[in-house]
Amino acid sequence: MKSSFKAFLLINGILLTGTSAFAQQLKDTIFKRLELKEVYIQGYAQSKHPGSAFYQSSSLSSIEDILSKIEGVSLIRRGSIGMEPVLRAFSAGQINIVIDGMKFFGACTDKMDPVTIYTEPVNLKSIDIKYAGDGMAMGSSIGGTLNLKLAEAELNADKKLSGTVASGYYSAAKAIQNILALDYSSEKWAMRASGVYRKAGNYRNGSNQLVDFSQYEKTNASISGKYRINENSTIKADLLLDDGWNIGYPALPMDVGFARARIAALTYKLSTPQKFLKNLEAKAYANSISHAMDDTRRPLVPIHMDMPGQSNTQGAFVQTQFGKLGRHTLNLKLDTYHNRVKADMTMYPANSAPMYMLTWPENHQTVAGLYLQDLISIDDKSHIDIKVRVDAAFSKITDKMGIDQFAVLGYDVSKSSNGILKNINTGYTRYLGQRFTLYASAGYNERLPTTSERYGFYLFNRMDNYDYIGNPDLKNERAVNAELNLLFSENNFSFKLSGFSTYFQNYIIGKTISGLSVMTTGASGVRAYQNIQSATISGAESSLNYQFANRHLTLNNTLKWIYANDNNHKPLPLISPLKSITSLRFVHGSFLIQAENEISSAQNRINTEFGERASKAYSIQNVRGTYSFMMQKYNLDFSAGAENLLDKAYYEHLDWGRMLRPGRNIYGMLTMKF
Repeated sequence: MKSSFKAFLLINGILLTGTSAFAQQLKDTIFKRLELKEVYIQGYAQSKHPGSAFYQSSSLSSIEDILSKIEGVSLIRRGSIGMEPVLRAFSAGQINIVIDGMKFFGACTDKMDPVTIYTEPVNLKSIDIKYAGDGMAMGSSIGGTLNLKLAEAELNADKKLSGTVASGYYSAAKAIQNILALDYSSEKWAMRASGVYRKAGNYRNGSNQLVDFSQYEKTNASISGKYRINENSTIKADLLLDDGWNIGYPALPMDVGFARARIAALTYKLSTPQKFLKNLEAKAYANSISHAMDDTRRPLVPIHMDMPGQSNTQGAFVQTQFGKLGRHTLNLKLDTYHNRVKADMTMYPANSAPMYMLTWPENHQTVAGLYLQDLISIDDKSHIDIKVRVDAAFSKITDKMGIDQFAVLGYDVSKSSNGILKNINTGYTRYLGQRFTLYASAGYNERLPTTSERYGFYLFNRMDNYDYIGNPDLKNERAVNAELNLLFSENNFSFKLSGFSTYFQNYIIGKTISGLSVMTTGASGVRAYQNIQSATISGAESSLNYQFANRHLTLNNTLKWIYANDNNHKPLPLISPLKSITSLRFVHGSFLIQAENEISSAQNRINTEFGERASKAYSIQNVRGTYSFMMQKYNLDFSAGAENLLDKAYYEHLDWGRMLRPGRNIYGMLTMKF
């Protein structure tokens, strides 16, 4: 651990040395870069973040491609798509993943369908990431919030009709990807429509082996309409449809037959900057997710089974921004949602009648919350940011079979479960001269157990080879967090260094239970979720962006490191090692070329009780280029590149089953804009 931390300090010391001085940056811009981790999607908005262009290799990049390059973000990989986002070692119910502020809950008991799988970059304007208590506006959470902000139709744009068409091919999986986006704009109303089609076969890894069950196919379509009611207000409607099928998960014993999402929202916005009520936004939304795990394509299956799941959520929120009251600026949000989930399993043993059980008994959960933010200006060099949130949560199992299943285990789940969640976070910003900004924050947060943690019934975990059952008596996880950020910023150079730590009480983790028979053939035993006394997660991150040589060259670097223990000083499972991504980009006129190096140290701090094994260090190289030109009235971009240029056989620590990643992946694509 000490050697990794020394390496972290050494690398950042080298990168910080030798920079030149340029003109002063605006203070509010510095604070935005510091407080917000908002990555704008290339081609649909101009980025506010100095390194965001490096997060997206092309217009055909997936959400996962972008997230994997952001400091503080990791991905649990079980297949080629549907990777589970991790924010600073927090995942699943510890974080909020929302689309345009709308709450979502996956329908898969094996976490094959994180919310990110149901969107595409062409749908989005930006990805906004807030860590720990800074993200509580979207709901109670311990680890933060990932908000996928939808792209909007633009009123009174320069062009009445514009659009983008792109198509690409990737060699490793013989994959094709196509997108279409159309925008219509007038003074009174505007519309935006987009579509995506992706198809990939089984990919070849760095050992030139075909990885079975790594294929997938999906489509995505969205339409957004906006109408100007008057000078100060608009109304917007959004519809998003996402369908995936034949999605392979080589690290799991089952694949996905289909995964479907239907998302609809209606939003009203009012802007009156000269009045006390400056901004108001009201949204009503609904989403439905259907998911079915499937093992019919797998050879030598001991017992064939079907495992469908369904999740439906309806919600609404109103948020307002008020004008200044002396030194105070207030933001208020009221929100509520109702979620219903259910998942079951039917097993078909040879020469026997089918067996049926509920893996998620039908659970109805309603949450209503109040969020208040007070930004207090102390003087022109410092301010305090206080955020408070209270949620009332109600949960109830509604089917008799689910109640009976848990009665066998000695639990009475016939009554509703109610609770109050409390969150508070305080941040202090100080401008240290013209170039440096300091931001410190501390807070207390709580979160509800997930449906799997509370009501899951014999859910098999391939990583540790145990069946898991829920615990209806779980206490809410509680956490105290602290963070310190230092930012240096000038015109062509910015650097951010962050350190953070979280102390848990009632940390939720699986513990082995004796005396219960396994349900899954070959499972090592049965585990139930329990609260342990405490746990800690600490870490550090940095990001750097430097433009030089008359801005023809740009250097970008991100670095992330995590250290975590339980109350017995044993490592928590699934903690990423030290990782750094460095890119150098050259731009001249219509030509761009970029080289990228990704380095990860070995991870030897593992928890063998949960099936972890040490992972090796690796280093891979990527290169890509783009040439833009005009053909009649159309703008054309031709892009090509190679990922894992040296065909390295490698995997990341969070890749289940140590499944090797794709080998050399050569791609090319053509984009037309009009």
